[in-house]
Amino acid sequence: MSGERRRAGLGRVVEAGLHGESVSARGLLQAIGGWRGIAETLLPATVYLAVFVFTRDARISAIAPLALAGLSFAWRLIRREPVQAALAGLLGVVVCVGVTLFTGRGEDYYLPGFWINAAWIVAHTVSLLVGWPLIGLLLGFLRGSLTEWRRVPVLRRAATVCTLFWIAAFAARLLVQLPLYFAAQNGDTAATDALGLARLLMGVPLFALAAILTWLVLSRVSAALDRPVEADASSDDSNHGSVENTGRNGSSA
Repeated sequence: MSGERRRAGLGRVVEAGLHGESVSARGLLQAIGGWRGIAETLLPATVYLAVFVFTRDARISAIAPLALAGLSFAWRLIRREPVQAALAGLLGVVVCVGVTLFTGRGEDYYLPGFWINAAWIVAHTVSLLVGWPLIGLLLGFLRGSLTEWRRVPVLRRAATVCTLFWIAAFAARLLVQLPLYFAAQNGDTAATDALGLARLLMGVPLFALAAILTWLVLSRVSAALDRPVEADASSDDSNHGSVENTGRNGSSA
């Protein structure tokens, strides 16, 4: 199995951009985790929303996604497939279900998602303020040095811009979904349904959008980094040729 196939998520996006790969549907699908990864991400929340719409019972609705995530994890174990992504998904569902069972409110199934998005906003923002954007650290890790990228202005700018993309993505989720959550807490039952739908529409699709923008920026950076190398190589070749000519002329004299 190639390194490209082993790596997924944001790491795959950054790696592809640095290698100058063109944005493709296949590459983006690999970054998201493939069709199976998308299904494992979307199905629990979709099932929860569907059951809740019909039953209006948060505790009953929470059982379905937990069972689904558990079956997915067990299936990977039986087939001896990598379980890291499935385990992360299962733990995420367990937290959401735990909060829902504790409070008994339908909208609270989505509460852990707010914590996660807020935490990522804080982490990315702090990284920018201290001059070490998180995308830059990932970029440096993939280039084999966590510090060298900071000495290359074009890489620092790209890391900053890409980090801002992800801050915007996480912030957009909160700006749209938090008002729906508060409306649901005030007794608007339709707001819980709208919140569930917003969570689905702003999950994988918004991740994909931020990934595409990151990929495009890093692809341009890759091209900019390659040009000086090619120019230097051409200059070195011409200089080497001049030295050789000079040497030949001197020996013939």
